[in-house]
Amino acid sequence: MHFIDTLTLGLSILGVYDLILYLRFLLPRNVIPRVAAPLSEVQQVLNRAQSIGAIPHDSEYATTLAMYEF
Repeated sequence: MHFIDTLTLGLSILGVYDLILYLRFLLPRNVIPRVAAPLSEVQQVLNRAQSIGAIPHDSEYATTLAMYEF
């Protein structure tokens, strides 16, 4: 029983260490700039495709992209 308690404690410490180590990736201030640039590029490509008639203006792509803007 002592071995299982020691193993559980070790795994708990590793879990807390991993959470602290990767906390910077969970913060929105690091995620938003990385996501905002590709979304703006996609929006430009979608607008261009709609202007030349490759994609209809009432397509689901435009609706989904508008939802992601919020």
